[in-house]
Amino acid sequence: MSVNLILPLKKHQKEVQVFLKACLAAATDMAGTAKVEALPYDRWLQRMYNTMYNRHLDEGFVDATTFLIYAHDTLVGFIDVRHRLNAFLAQAGGHVGYMIHPDYRRKGYAKAALSDALSYLKEAHHVQKALITCSPDNEASRKTILALGGEYENTVKDERLGTIERYWITLGK
Repeated sequence: MSVNLILPLKKHQKEVQVFLKACLAAATDMAGTAKVEALPYDRWLQRMYNTMYNRHLDEGFVDATTFLIYAHDTLVGFIDVRHRLNAFLAQAGGHVGYMIHPDYRRKGYAKAALSDALSYLKEAHHVQKALITCSPDNEASRKTILALGGEYENTVKDERLGTIERYWITLGK
């Protein structure tokens, strides 16, 4: 399974809107989208690039890179890679959040995208061990994390996210 992680641009706006409409219709939790659904696309793009370059961050946010996940020229998901952890991310959010379009789930796209995102985190940001989290009822995400070497640490309760399972993936030397 091969995917491409692509930085969002203005030209992706229509595809992103179609993606969001499908996810909202399926009542999908919007994790991993860097809140693209909450802002006009142009404002979201500006905020996303500010976040990537650690400029004008909102309180509580860290520098992060948000990628669109493409497979065969089709937008299949989003993946948000946090370059470092703050207290909230170290407790419950983790280094990476991702979401796959409802029509493309359970086809290996999340695993391929997470693998590429972990390589990016290691190579570009020198992270040696990544925290990846999921809710206890998200079996698909848990399987993805475990398939990439995730080691369960514990389950925590977070006032924003609820009950969260925490896994660490060693990224090597």
